[in-house]
Amino acid sequence: MPRFFFFLFLLAFPLYAFAAGIPYRVDFEGLDDGPALRMIKSVSELTGLKKHAPPSIHALRYRAESDIPDIIKVLHAYGYYEASVSMRVEETFKIAVVTVFIRPGPVYRLENYQINLSYQDSRIICDQIQLQNIGLNLGKPAVAENLLSAEGMLIQLLSEYGYPLAKVEKREVIANGKTKQVSVLLDVETGPLSRFGQVRYEGQTQVKPQYMGKKVVWCEGEIYNSQLVECSQQSLLDTGLFSSVLITHDDALGENGEMPMRIDVTETKHRSVNIGASYQTFWGFGLGFGWENRNIHGLGRKLSIQGDVTKNSHTGLAAYVVPDFRKPGEDFVTQAAAMHAAVDPSYSMRSYSAISRVEKKFKQGFRAALGGRLEKLYVTASVHNGEFLLAEAPLYFRWTTANNLLNPTEGWTIEYTLTPSVNLNAPKGYYLSQALTQNYYYAVDPDQILVLAQKLTLGSIVYQSFDAVPVSKRFFGGSEDDLRGYRFQTVSPLFEDRKPIGGGSAIYYTLETRIRLSKSIGFVPFFDIGQVYQTEFPKFDGKWLKSVGIGLRYFSFLGPLRLDVGFPLNKRKHIDDNYRTLISIGQTF
Repeated sequence: MPRFFFFLFLLAFPLYAFAAGIPYRVDFEGLDDGPALRMIKSVSELTGLKKHAPPSIHALRYRAESDIPDIIKVLHAYGYYEASVSMRVEETFKIAVVTVFIRPGPVYRLENYQINLSYQDSRIICDQIQLQNIGLNLGKPAVAENLLSAEGMLIQLLSEYGYPLAKVEKREVIANGKTKQVSVLLDVETGPLSRFGQVRYEGQTQVKPQYMGKKVVWCEGEIYNSQLVECSQQSLLDTGLFSSVLITHDDALGENGEMPMRIDVTETKHRSVNIGASYQTFWGFGLGFGWENRNIHGLGRKLSIQGDVTKNSHTGLAAYVVPDFRKPGEDFVTQAAAMHAAVDPSYSMRSYSAISRVEKKFKQGFRAALGGRLEKLYVTASVHNGEFLLAEAPLYFRWTTANNLLNPTEGWTIEYTLTPSVNLNAPKGYYLSQALTQNYYYAVDPDQILVLAQKLTLGSIVYQSFDAVPVSKRFFGGSEDDLRGYRFQTVSPLFEDRKPIGGGSAIYYTLETRIRLSKSIGFVPFFDIGQVYQTEFPKFDGKWLKSVGIGLRYFSFLGPLRLDVGFPLNKRKHIDDNYRTLISIGQTF
């Protein structure tokens, strides 16, 4: 008999009554507006405190009812001014069910948005401000977040037009219950038209104000523009001399009617020492070490010394950079370098060089460099050994819209190099080397899970005598980013003993399908095709070499770590292996 009563007790009381709390789920019904529903869930205590179950069914009902005012506020913010909300809590055997019934009613839409500016001269500016410029469109739902965002954008626009003291004095929002439309009236106190005044620098200890002034892109007396302020702030940060930069202005105009400006900075350490290790498939393990001073004479000039040693190469480089040489964005660079590299079986070389060049950054991703270079070059273990004294005038041009340096997912990059060279040791030792490279990146989906990347390279050396071109300056395929299935730097015309000669022209094409499996892992199927010719220009005939492969990417804080395995589809006997493994950092291109 006692067991019978115990059974009835269990039927009368759900099992979760003995638990520490009441487990439940929440269902929302009646609202077909994704953004509004997501916002409701983010502010709802029912969803936010779900893991903290209430101690009783009455406490759950109280939690549900207390959510209603916040849900109503969210619905009002999304233009549902006649919305109502009710709750139903049901007890079941395993879990309670809370159903939130939302009756949104009609959505109110923006009928009129009127801006009244206090300063008479600013009305001309007001006529230039379109609602689209501040993120609004008439006839769209009157979402409170959009209306507030529009105010911020309006103040930002006024600051770009010379009114940095503008502020909203009054906001009037009228919702018409009959027409289901909303009208907004803004009264804005613009303040007087302002011009840039004298700049005061604070916080710098070693960087001279005269150098900082070169990074300021506005001129004293010019009409105030907040975009120029933002550009100046970023320009100062890009020097690497400051950990923080804050540009502010006074709350009133000075005696001369101009806006006094203030730049507060915090300097970083200007000297650094680096020691690092690396690994690449052909070059092997490497060690790097260097020293740098980024603020010579307090003028942001940079002196750096860098050395790198691998199994097959040794490199030393000293560089001196004068930023903003003649005008902002123009740098003067002087370098001295020494290098030894053994590229078996193609050649071995020693090089000692000095170069001076001017680098210029233009707007919209354009960059160019022009300089002069003198190089003493010794080439051995090749089909054409020799000693060369080269005078060169390299020209470099680059345009890019790519969105990332190490892992681009969209945009274009075009690079072109042109290098006239004269071998001062030979009467006919002149030639003209040039290369054009085009990269393209296309994200198939909005989340950039699948990215198609392609690279096309065309190279040409115009010469009077092929022997005048040092072997190390010729074209060789089979590198880290072209024809990856073939032996390193061996794709070229071959001598009788299968020793690479090097080419006077080349063409390479690579297609990669970059697939991201997770936040940190991706894989990349790839296809490479190309050929190297002894002629001055590619023939586009004959047999082209092709390779396919698969790559693994690990996305670290340093950038993508790369492992590629390439297979030659036109394997050359006694030269190429069945496959080739490459390890490096960054995407292939």
